[in-house]
Amino acid sequence: MSYQLWTHQREAISRAKDLSSFALFFEVGTGKTATAIHTLREWISQGSKPLGAIVLCPPIVIRQWREEFAKYAEELLPWVVLLEGAGTKRLKTLKDSPRDRIFITNYETLLMAPVFAELTRKGLDVMVCDESHKLKTFTAKRTRKAVDLAARIPKKIIMTGTPVLNSPMDLFSQFLVLDNGATFGTNFFVFRATYFYDKNAGMPKQSYFPDWRPRPGIEEKIAALIAAKSMRVKKSECLDLPPLVKVELPVAMSPQQRRAYDEMKEDLVTYLDSNVCVASMALTKLLRLQQIVSGFVSVESPDGEGGILHKFADVPRVAALSELLEDIAPNHKVIVWACFKNNYEQIRGVCERLKLNYVEIHGERTEGQKREAVASFRSDDGVRVCIANQKAGGVGLNLIEASYSIYFSRGYSLEDDIQSEARNYRGGSERHDRVTRVDLVTRGSVDELILAALKQKQRLSEKILDLRNEIASI
Repeated sequence: MSYQLWTHQREAISRAKDLSSFALFFEVGTGKTATAIHTLREWISQGSKPLGAIVLCPPIVIRQWREEFAKYAEELLPWVVLLEGAGTKRLKTLKDSPRDRIFITNYETLLMAPVFAELTRKGLDVMVCDESHKLKTFTAKRTRKAVDLAARIPKKIIMTGTPVLNSPMDLFSQFLVLDNGATFGTNFFVFRATYFYDKNAGMPKQSYFPDWRPRPGIEEKIAALIAAKSMRVKKSECLDLPPLVKVELPVAMSPQQRRAYDEMKEDLVTYLDSNVCVASMALTKLLRLQQIVSGFVSVESPDGEGGILHKFADVPRVAALSELLEDIAPNHKVIVWACFKNNYEQIRGVCERLKLNYVEIHGERTEGQKREAVASFRSDDGVRVCIANQKAGGVGLNLIEASYSIYFSRGYSLEDDIQSEARNYRGGSERHDRVTRVDLVTRGSVDELILAALKQKQRLSEKILDLRNEIASI
């Protein structure tokens, strides 16, 4: 082998190989994929018959998993089969393949009824759920399908750096997949009543909404329950990474932006070029405020038919990005993160004016185009900038060639923020003296509110009713 496993990886493999289920709660960039592959290799070597396995992962990393098998278990590579493309193609590939293969596919495969039926018929032996926090919502269709499939498979691995994003409730369905209910039972409502209480239980019926909180001391009890079949690893504990420097760069709004922002904030209605933009709900209001800050806003036509995009002519945030890239990009590769598709056009314009070669990873690109963009950014020194969306490009990708990341705009998702930050701050980042994250922040705006919520590891949507006074003050 041309590589050497880290100590925490060897410990996890040693613990998992003699169990039927194990959770790798490794922070992003600490080598959980290699650990899972070596555990699978151990299980295969122990068996008296060839094992069949399925790996479920985000679509953008399906082929990356094959590359990881080539790197860490080359002898298993001939058994790796990718299930991609249309459902009919996946079904044919699955039917034409022997059961003792390692099928790698995305979670959406579980929702393709004929393919799911064939997976259950295969009688597989191992199931690996990469980024298992995607199964945290027990009512979601893919979670229910994952639970159904997992009940038929004897050996399981779940793996994620963020098993708890909103509350310890996130663990229930992940462990239901992992051990068929051995840890927390099979009934979510019993689990919730056991470990949580409804803070608003005494509210009048007409104004009631649930607010489930962990019972005192419950985090320690849950940690003790999961300890026997899981391992938590943090980057700070196992990797000799360079410093992660976080910088908030203040940027202003133009007078037109500020006027629209203040009108939206105060009246929920702002008029732009005789068009009216109405935000009737708090989350929509926050979204519109954030759009205005980043340089555009979606508006409705006066007759209420269709939508009109208003772009502000003067956007200081774009000028700030231009200055940053002009200074940084000649000597460092840069990821520019943005959560709105209209931001991509703004960022492209900056790169083209500065004559910087760039690639794009976001929802307007196919999976194939995203893979090509990643490969180009990593291997071509002439490509200096990667324009990426936190959700589309924030999971599973390795972009350690970039020593800078700039957040042009941010969403409300803690998961997306954590995952995107880890794309270039992970094992391999030792090549840099430091890794720098720059957040463009408009003071006295919703930018500050979102950053504060992310720093406090709180889900913004759950705080809406508590935010009215805060919103009014920014």
